[in-house]
Amino acid sequence: MTGRSHPRTLLLATGELLGWWGALMVLWLVFISTVYTLEWIVGASAAAGGALLARAGRRAVTWR
Repeated sequence: MTGRSHPRTLLLATGELLGWWGALMVLWLVFISTVYTLEWIVGASAAAGGALLARAGRRAVTWR
């Protein structure tokens, strides 16, 4: 098995993405005043994009 397909590596990457997504989603909900379905969709999408960028940025800095 290569390092990229190792189950532990995939689990850690998924955990990191979910952690970033959760933190960014909470931040989004703190900043909005009313919560409608469309707000949840936009917030979840923005948080997912931010989580991917945060992981990519951390990997670029730590070389992992």
